Amino acid sequence: MKKVFLDTNFLMDLLVRDDDFRSNAKLVLEECLKFDMEMKISFLSVANFAYIMRKTEMGQLKEQIKLIINLFSVVGNDESHLLNALDIETRDYEDAIQYETALSHDCDCIVTRNQKDFRFSTIPVFTPHEFLCQCR
Repeated sequence: MKKVFLDTNFLMDLLVRDDDFRSNAKLVLEECLKFDMEMKISFLSVANFAYIMRKTEMGQLKEQIKLIINLFSVVGNDESHLLNALDIETRDYEDAIQYETALSHDCDCIVTRNQKDFRFSTIPVFTPHEFLCQCR
């Protein structure tokens, strides 16, 4: 089974946007389900999502979080992720934490709209469109 790590922006595209980004995110979700791939997101992504969506009506936000928990395998972040992320040469500490989480959970790839934020990655990093091309 392939382990796919999905970045926070993937959640935003899937649940909030109403454009081509959402369409691609839905196709990635369908492809992963079709081929029984394990879709992992970090605990941090759920917290990021809740923070970004904090102005949303609370009942709706809770339903979206329940959907996230039901669709994806939420994996923990720990002290080692935080410490190891400090050693990564990047301006975005949050992305470094996401990377360390994906690495420690043996993910085969990272799917994100912002590939450039993961230039340091030793794991293949795909946009949703590139991921879909890899699957076909």
